Amino acid sequence: MKNLGDKCYNKGMKKLFNIFKNIKFSEEKEIEEKIYEDDFLKIVRTMSLNQVTDFYDQDELEIVFLLQGSAEIEYDNGKIIKLEKGDSIVIRPNEIHRVKWQERALWLCIFKKVGNI
Repeated sequence: MKNLGDKCYNKGMKKLFNIFKNIKFSEEKEIEEKIYEDDFLKIVRTMSLNQVTDFYDQDELEIVFLLQGSAEIEYDNGKIIKLEKGDSIVIRPNEIHRVKWQERALWLCIFKKVGNI
């Protein structure tokens, strides 16, 4: 019997990925790299110099880890969460939010797709 780690490796991750290597920032836009995706999960590394995002209203549960830099998440009700290196936050489906401010941010974002265990 294969464990979940073996199943994930065989389905999606074909090579070793180091989250802290080859970090690059752009003045023009955030840089997103998909690390893994299957029917249940999507894992993305995002590198952002200082970009502000539009408000998101997404169907997935998102678990966000700020691995480097600092940032602020703003919700549509005006609530602001300040994040620094090492912080994480869970954003529930349809919680409208945006990145209000960030500085040299390295994010690891895990999305749990709706309707999947």
